[in-house]
Amino acid sequence: MLIGIACLAVFVVMAMLMYSRRISALLALPVMAIVMSILAGIPEKEILSDVINQGATKMHGAYTTTMFGAVLADLMNKQGIAKALIRWVAEFSGDNQFVLGLVMTLVTALLFSTLGGLGAVIMVGTIVLPALLSLSISSITAGALFLFGISLGGMFNIAGWQMYIDVLHLDPAAIINFVLPFSAIIALIVVTFLVVELKNWGNLKYLVVAALLEVAVFPVLSQRSTPQAGAAPAAIDPNSTVIAAVVLMALITLAVIRHVRKTESISALSLFTPIIPLILVLFCHWDFIPAFLAGIIYGVLTTWKRDSVTVLTRSIIDGIASVIPAVVLMIGIGMLITAVCNPHIAEAISPIVQKVIPTTAVPYVIVFTLAAPLALYRGPLSLWGMGSGLVALIQKSTTLASSAIMGMLMSVGQIQGICDPTNTHNIWIATYLGTDTQTLLKKTAPYAWLATIAGLCLAVFFKFVPLS
Repeated sequence: MLIGIACLAVFVVMAMLMYSRRISALLALPVMAIVMSILAGIPEKEILSDVINQGATKMHGAYTTTMFGAVLADLMNKQGIAKALIRWVAEFSGDNQFVLGLVMTLVTALLFSTLGGLGAVIMVGTIVLPALLSLSISSITAGALFLFGISLGGMFNIAGWQMYIDVLHLDPAAIINFVLPFSAIIALIVVTFLVVELKNWGNLKYLVVAALLEVAVFPVLSQRSTPQAGAAPAAIDPNSTVIAAVVLMALITLAVIRHVRKTESISALSLFTPIIPLILVLFCHWDFIPAFLAGIIYGVLTTWKRDSVTVLTRSIIDGIASVIPAVVLMIGIGMLITAVCNPHIAEAISPIVQKVIPTTAVPYVIVFTLAAPLALYRGPLSLWGMGSGLVALIQKSTTLASSAIMGMLMSVGQIQGICDPTNTHNIWIATYLGTDTQTLLKKTAPYAWLATIAGLCLAVFFKFVPLS
């Protein structure tokens, strides 16, 4: 018991150091893993070979996928695909505040299903935010909408799914089965936010329509079967490879024509680039890396210019460089997970975890709703922080299913993704709009918390958690 308390004390100390910005999560996680291993009495050889060596490569699937996703994101930036999509949508949204606000939020979500990183936030934000402000939407409302869009898109970012697959051993289908209905609920919350913030009674009709659509669509989304952890992944659709080959030949022909004609303009076909990987994963059951490769090839060929090979080379270098901090963070996460799963630590902390973590429906919703702020500042409920170690312990020490843990993480993750004042994108948005992160936190927190409650209830609805 004393070892367990000492290990939890390390958690608390590191949390305080990260909260006070005296140490970054990049350093805190591996330090935490090593210190906890020493306190638990793990032999030196095991610390070196298991915790550090094997732990560093434990998340290799997640950070390799992240690199390929970053290359596609950087290519979209360099080739002007993202800018073209935003400007096209803005032109056709008209001068209706509500319509523009909702459409720009959805376009932001579409883009961030592929994009990621502060560079992408700045690139998209410098177009989206002025468009919203141009129709007299307040700066705080515009910033909040942009944050909602980033978070909503992040739920569909398949590079991020790899974390759940590596840590919780879930099938991609299990993730999307939860994401689809949850994202529909969050979209309804965004509509509610717009109606409240714009203070125009005429916009109530949009809320009524959105609510009716939610009622109509939710039963369809909720009927999808949810595979259990460890289930065999669906086989790749053989027809998809044939179709992909035919499309590839057509795109090569298009690229040759663009090269001969020295075409510089953005092709309308290129606007589909962000959703190509998502379609291949969801409907054709491709693995993540081949899907991203297909998206990269599609993006290059549909925007072909005489310097496209050079641009692609730069995208590979710059894209991977942009996610190195995330890769280093995942290396630390792998070390921490390996450490806390070691019997010396797991057996010491398991009794404490079993007493604290709820495993039935009502306590599950209540406890994690109240504890949701612990996802802030890379806290114990953040998968991208100290939560990575706690999640491994919860899975190992309690009867809570992997799907229930995923539902909890995605639910409380709305607080972290939207509201966290330490997020680099929150800081940039606040600075760009001439406000501060605390103001954005106050504006978005009630809606993010509502999304958290909805997600937890959805996990109960899907019977991820037993009623009693």
